[in-house]
Amino acid sequence: MGVNFFKEIGVKKGISRLFVGGVHGKEGLSTINTIQMAENITVNGGSLVLCNFPPSPYLSTLDPLYYLSLAGSKLLDLIMKNQPEIYLELHCYHPENYTKLTRQDRKEIFGVPGLVELENGVLIGSVSPLIRSSFFDLNDFPFTLEMPCKPSEESLQTCLEVMEIVAGSGNRQEIMEKLSRVYPKRVETLDGYFKDFSRNFHPAFEQIKQKSLETPLKDYLDLEKLINDVVGEANFDLNLVQIKQLEGAFLIFREYNSFKSCKLNKYK
Repeated sequence: MGVNFFKEIGVKKGISRLFVGGVHGKEGLSTINTIQMAENITVNGGSLVLCNFPPSPYLSTLDPLYYLSLAGSKLLDLIMKNQPEIYLELHCYHPENYTKLTRQDRKEIFGVPGLVELENGVLIGSVSPLIRSSFFDLNDFPFTLEMPCKPSEESLQTCLEVMEIVAGSGNRQEIMEKLSRVYPKRVETLDGYFKDFSRNFHPAFEQIKQKSLETPLKDYLDLEKLINDVVGEANFDLNLVQIKQLEGAFLIFREYNSFKSCKLNKYK
């Protein structure tokens, strides 16, 4: 079975949605099942692009080097072309990695909170902060959906139901309200993660962007100092891993800094 897949649904005008599977490793062999199930999904206004990537070398999406790889560059090109306000990144995991993905101390170790299980082994959470900050506005919906590799029919059905909610909604608030009717406790946890991101990582990143315009950055030491100054002066609640992620997010932003201006001009 081929794993390459691309389909556009709906009309270009209005809300833009993008669902992408198989962004690294051999995950596309599993995510293709979910992507294909969604090809006749109902879109409530605007557009939806469905895409599944072929196998590629595995690099974590928490690693800035991923976005310099062929697969990572292809993903960013797709995001920049479609400028989605609603984005689902589909992954799969092996059973032995379940605890690594959901552990409560994941933020201390990997800089991001643990994913939340909805049901049938399907996990949900935000996408990598490296692109969450650089390519999406605060109130966009850029989420990750993780299913078991070689997913069961029950897992696929859960994924499809989530994708139907996301495709049939027009913004983050509507999506979260609909999900909370089915998974109230899980959404409460996700809302807590979002509030933490809104109070700490996001404003720190915005300040770094602003101050970089006022401060000449000659090398990485200058950038490191700028980030530490911003975090220290505002007393943001960020650990050392997250501070390093701010650096990676800023470098990706600088590489693709025309994206935000393109997004602002989208409806003009």
